[in-house]
Amino acid sequence: MNRQDTRGFSQLGLSQKTLDAVADLGYAEPTPVQTQTIPVVLQGRDVMAAAQTGTGKTAAFLLPILNEVGRVRRREGPLVLVITPTRELAQQIAEVAQAICVHTHHRIACVVGGVGYDPQREALRRGCDVLVATPGRLLDLLGQEACSLDQVEVLVLDEADRMLDMGFLPDVRRIVANVPNDRQTLLFSATLSNDVLAHTQALVHSPVRVEIAPKGTTAKTVTQYVLGVAAEAKKRVLVETLRREGSSRVIVFVRGKHRADHLCRILRKKGFSCASMHGDRTQSQRIRALAQFSSGEVGVLLATDVLSRGIDIPEVAYVVNLDVPHDAEDYIHRIGRTGRAGERGWALTLCSADEYDDLRRIERLTGKVIPAYPRADGLDVGEGAPALDPRRNPRDPLPGKRRRGKATAAQRARGGRSKRPNNTGGKG
Repeated sequence: MNRQDTRGFSQLGLSQKTLDAVADLGYAEPTPVQTQTIPVVLQGRDVMAAAQTGTGKTAAFLLPILNEVGRVRRREGPLVLVITPTRELAQQIAEVAQAICVHTHHRIACVVGGVGYDPQREALRRGCDVLVATPGRLLDLLGQEACSLDQVEVLVLDEADRMLDMGFLPDVRRIVANVPNDRQTLLFSATLSNDVLAHTQALVHSPVRVEIAPKGTTAKTVTQYVLGVAAEAKKRVLVETLRREGSSRVIVFVRGKHRADHLCRILRKKGFSCASMHGDRTQSQRIRALAQFSSGEVGVLLATDVLSRGIDIPEVAYVVNLDVPHDAEDYIHRIGRTGRAGERGWALTLCSADEYDDLRRIERLTGKVIPAYPRADGLDVGEGAPALDPRRNPRDPLPGKRRRGKATAAQRARGGRSKRPNNTGGKG
């Protein structure tokens, strides 16, 4: 194995066994969030950290935790509890932890919804040092007295803003009530907005704040484009784009579970290999879809925003937003699925007339106008495709709440989105 030079990490205070894990993971220089967070976590301080997606937040907390935490006896634990909003994130964190534990010899358990209880109860009965969990399933197991959190020394709240958006805050508070007060708490989020701070400040004690990028910052490695398209022409434009730009390692984000499945069937009839990923898929189906996409067996992944946060899929060629997200922050996370780990990527957003205000909100958040797609010649964008003024100013006022409310009501009447669509997989 070609082991990486870990001298950058060795300056952060990690032990040799953890540095061996860093080398096996293939990490070279630490990212900014890792550089600023690891030494503070090693000191035992509480942390509230915000960083863009794809910047190494998982390793920023796992490396120092597993460097310091002890190991429990059989049938005890956990000493570390990591709470995260989705099954995929939980399993991804557990996989990274398992790789580190080859060297630190800790035991990991992962409990998520969508699968049977018995194997998870058995894993907890055997004992674990680190437990990674989604809120809903963990609460179920606590209610069944299959799990005790009395020994937790470190609590990690990952993707805190997403948990807030998904309505998990009451569940998180109920879980935290079962954890000792003298714990170390690490809170990681894409942003430390006023909303996040207001709802989570009581969970941490004199935290060190780490903010790598301000709210609305998009990855510099992702080139962004937008194309005005009539709503009824979007499927046709997507098919032609995949034929022109390539249909390997492409993620297409859509609004709604049924739309993802419907488009998947259409693309298969057109000869594309594809799979869908959304909250109504069983856990085994979601795992299989991710594995097929990661291995290259499937070229196109149709996904709702269940896939937009934190999931690390290497070498995604480009992202297509078939539907403009209503939440501007979701746009940043969607396009962050490409251009990761120093690679370059690009993203294309197809914007219909009734999505123009959503596009404007994205540009207002990022402070930049998304440039026009330069390879649109020959694409049939349909009648009524909006003409996007290249001179539009992202600082111009957005539509008032009354107008936005009417637009949202009209979209709902047409079967469109609501502000918080139920397409993110439920409560774990």
